[in-house]
Amino acid sequence: MADALHTQPNGSFARTTVLAQLAAVRPLQCWAVEFARCLGFGAQALGHIELLVEEAFTSVMHSAFEAGESGEITLELQQRPGVLVIALQDKGLPLDLQQLEESEALYLSFRLLRGLSDGLSLINLGKAGKRLELLKNLPLSSVAPSVPEAEQPPPAQAVESAVVVSPPVALRLLEPQDALALAQLAYRTYGYTYVSDFYYPDKIRQQLASGLLQCCAVTLDDGRLIACLCLFYAHAGAKVAESGAAMVEPRYRGLNLFKQLKQFLIAHGQAQGLYGLVSEAVTIHPYTQKGNLSLGARETGVLLSYIPSHVVFNKIDDKLQGQRQSAVYFYTRLNPEPLRCVFAPAVYLPLIERIHVQTGLRRQLQPAPVAALQECQGASALTLRVRSELFNDAVITVHRTGNDAQALVTHHLQQLCEKKVDVVYMDLPMASPAAMALAGVLAGKGFLFAGVLPEQWEGEEAGDVLRLQYLNHIAFDASRVHAHSPHAQGLLQAIAQQYQAARGQ
Repeated sequence: MADALHTQPNGSFARTTVLAQLAAVRPLQCWAVEFARCLGFGAQALGHIELLVEEAFTSVMHSAFEAGESGEITLELQQRPGVLVIALQDKGLPLDLQQLEESEALYLSFRLLRGLSDGLSLINLGKAGKRLELLKNLPLSSVAPSVPEAEQPPPAQAVESAVVVSPPVALRLLEPQDALALAQLAYRTYGYTYVSDFYYPDKIRQQLASGLLQCCAVTLDDGRLIACLCLFYAHAGAKVAESGAAMVEPRYRGLNLFKQLKQFLIAHGQAQGLYGLVSEAVTIHPYTQKGNLSLGARETGVLLSYIPSHVVFNKIDDKLQGQRQSAVYFYTRLNPEPLRCVFAPAVYLPLIERIHVQTGLRRQLQPAPVAALQECQGASALTLRVRSELFNDAVITVHRTGNDAQALVTHHLQQLCEKKVDVVYMDLPMASPAAMALAGVLAGKGFLFAGVLPEQWEGEEAGDVLRLQYLNHIAFDASRVHAHSPHAQGLLQAIAQQYQAARGQ
């Protein structure tokens, strides 16, 4: 039996660089597989990793280096909370998407990579080359066997008729040792229908220990968890957290526990010095939106097709199904944020100005000069992340806007559309005049306004993110969307008009 591999939850634990030649494939496969074996992967998963390394290495080699050209490829293994990252980096040619589209061999290779991995990212690093990251979920056992039969999720009809007496409860933040109890709560609440990592105690324990996940839970006198609400941090030291993963055990619904949890986390975030909390609210009913508004949250955007059409909402009229469901972005301001100068393309100025007024953000808004994009020098740097087929969407993040930005985005978009990705999101820093000028160009290419994400951008241009959305042959009917407040209705109407105009192009 292999010895256990001790790694840091967010660290690189192995790296090797080889010549870009086929002779290196087999040694790299064995190297990666043996490390993965130490992490507890089983035989089937090890076979997938072996094939992933082969397909990824050969695809990178063929796309980065021309025949007869020498080069190097670095293979790096990282452990992040709950996942193994297999990354390949090179300083060869930028990824030739046209070649990828025309070459059946490479096209099928990338299809295979997506099918065998639990996540795939293409990162253009400019002068530093490019990086392909493949994710494999760590092998963790299910929580179901640890839940007593008497505490299994009750059928829907039993939940509807349950009569609950308000129990004495207490609220507290969870510790890593509470991971199993939280996983059991997820199982009691949703069975196995919830799309999340919460069924796996080891993964939750890692995230809680890293500080990237914080959870407030409602507990009974005997210590049992009956409800929770979580904060997710994009990175250590983030000043804005995402609020989500609300769970209330069916027998204890109707006690206004969600509002108590949200109030607790708001107070916690204020004490921690967070600028604010972001969250999404479904639009298939108005109740979550009303709850957010009552706690001081304000809308900053609308995602037209955020939730896949196969997701079913219990006790909601079936006539609302049949299209991907929309969601409203909310921002709860907790502490004064820095006064920032932000830019926006002229087409979005009125919308963004309205959002600033509603949220109270300290911003100096200026129109982005069109010339800012024309004056860009050097190569762009962007990240492409494709979520699993369950969501079937992708996010393109433009880290640096170069003179090739529009062409690069167009190539990525074409690739994603041909692969039938439903929705493509585009994230750009609002502190960058060039990035905002690019957003103005993309507004004429079918990209729609999605929203403003306050204080979500990292790095030199820290501040707000402008998110755009592109629907790939997805039908959208605004009459099926419940936007509760007049402000949300105005945002929805403006974006729906852009959608209709884009369809008419």
